[in-house]
Amino acid sequence: MGRYVLQALNYGKVETLTYGGKTFESAIRKTASEAPVYLTKVGLAGDEQAYKDHGGEDKALCLYPYDYYPYWKDIVKDPPETALFGENLTCVGLTEEKGHVGDVYAFGEAVIQISEPRNPCYKLAAKYAVPDMVLRMRDTGFTGFLFRVLKEGYVSSQDVLLLMEKGDVSIAEVNEVKFHDRYNKEKLKRVLASEALAESTKAPLRKQLTKAESMA
Repeated sequence: MGRYVLQALNYGKVETLTYGGKTFESAIRKTASEAPVYLTKVGLAGDEQAYKDHGGEDKALCLYPYDYYPYWKDIVKDPPETALFGENLTCVGLTEEKGHVGDVYAFGEAVIQISEPRNPCYKLAAKYAVPDMVLRMRDTGFTGFLFRVLKEGYVSSQDVLLLMEKGDVSIAEVNEVKFHDRYNKEKLKRVLASEALAESTKAPLRKQLTKAESMA
């Protein structure tokens, strides 16, 4: 379809949080913004990340499909209406099967490009007291994904994501080789051939390919 509506646009500040006896720095608690927000190369103005692995130009925005909220409703107690997993974009219809690495979208004044899947983090399990949260995200493939910003500008929750350019491999395909079919040489080569795939995902996949070739 190539046109996707936002349920919410979310951002948050780094806090010291304690969940289930674990204390850590995180900006996972985000609030929805009705007003336009300036989107820079490293993310929404006012949005923060606690660690370098959670930020940077290839991780400027995180999207999570609103389509999966019903699934998590039975697993997470009293889930929030938006930013369930600390995502910036709670989006309707743009799932891992429909989103491709390298997809370019017009978003308000900005232009953004899908860069890699989101890597499920232990903080999600801690926040919701669901010990197998990371495993569930991997098994279902309901990880969400990340964007880099090609053009900065103001964006809002009323703006839609309009597909301008189609990428090559789906986020679902990347998740498949990351978590399940880890030593399939053909699939790994296909995913690694994607020029738009972020280096933080390519590096471990190269190691998997090296191991797969040594197993032959």
